[in-house]
Amino acid sequence: MKLLIVDDSHTKVEKVAIAIQHAGVEVDIAHETNATSARHRLRTEEFDLLLIDLQLPDIAGASPNQSGGLHFFDLVINDTKTILPGEVLFVTSQTGLEQAGRKEVEQRGSALCVISDGLVDWMSVLVGQIQLAAKRSSRKLLPADVAIITALGSELDAVLKLDFGWKNFRVAGDPTLYHRGEIQTQQGKKSIVVASALRKGMAASAVIATKLALKFKPGILAMTGICAGVKGKTNLGDVVIGDPTWDWGSGKHAHNDEGSPVFHLSPKQSDLNVDLANRCDEIARCAEFHRNIRANWEGAVPPGKFGCHIGPMASGASVVANSSIAREISAQNRDLIAIEMEAFAVMVAAEYATTSPLLSVAVKSVCDYADKDKHDDWQAYAAYTSAQFVAELLRRHFSEL
Repeated sequence: MKLLIVDDSHTKVEKVAIAIQHAGVEVDIAHETNATSARHRLRTEEFDLLLIDLQLPDIAGASPNQSGGLHFFDLVINDTKTILPGEVLFVTSQTGLEQAGRKEVEQRGSALCVISDGLVDWMSVLVGQIQLAAKRSSRKLLPADVAIITALGSELDAVLKLDFGWKNFRVAGDPTLYHRGEIQTQQGKKSIVVASALRKGMAASAVIATKLALKFKPGILAMTGICAGVKGKTNLGDVVIGDPTWDWGSGKHAHNDEGSPVFHLSPKQSDLNVDLANRCDEIARCAEFHRNIRANWEGAVPPGKFGCHIGPMASGASVVANSSIAREISAQNRDLIAIEMEAFAVMVAAEYATTSPLLSVAVKSVCDYADKDKHDDWQAYAAYTSAQFVAELLRRHFSEL
């Protein structure tokens, strides 16, 4: 549980610390001595309990204002940039302020605790408030540094084989099964949440990606899985990082002047973040990573040399197993190297789901060439190479500069 004490009196802070010991819960305490610094703190951090001194200075070094705590609370409530704590309790050591202060506090939907050496019941009030906040905190969703989405159960299996200590969990009112794990990086352990849409297509993946972004507030949203590659540009099992991605079916079906059907393409492209693109390029050029991919796979490997490519990836609502259609899609971008069904939706979800900075990347691996010879023989291997690439990307992204 995280507690923020906004109080210029170190004596009251020490008494709050004693109450925490009596509460018997683990509490991460932060302390600010004035309204201005506390307001800035609430714009960047999330707290479970906020304790506000009634007589609070407006700025550092100023004298306490008799209504400073109330004014601070009113500012926080109306400041859309602050993160409101789940519980708020006012405190004071001035018994003369109790009657008027309690009325003002209760009008704001909170309560007042008078911390005074001459009173004995304040400890039980404070302990109860801390324990209540701790119970609510234990039921909150913990944020994650990274969220990973897959479109199929087989793709999810490849991610869950990464040695990240996965544990399953569910969220009340949400049918999706989530998995939480940790990856060791040079910046320490980073938390990861992964979920699968369990159905192909952009609609299902957009929904899961949006839920991941809103529920867990990750800094990175990554998609792994399989795709069709462009023959001659990719080998089976090769990793493809989409840059850009777009919906190859976005446009208008019409007729030309001769009455023949034509398709007027009207795509919105989603580009890969430059920093992530540079990290991906490092991995693509890393001979050791390439050797480990083949060395750590126990099954058969497809013919050809393993490679990693950063380039255009087209998403669409249909499975493509037709060379003619694949060529039509390739005509939309002469540098096209992959065709699949979800990447663009995930990139757009990351863009629109939240105002918080969220990097997104689609990493797919080639399992076929979208032609009549399309089959499932290399899907498990492709899912494996994709998952391994994302794991390496995360390690490098969180490396010390």
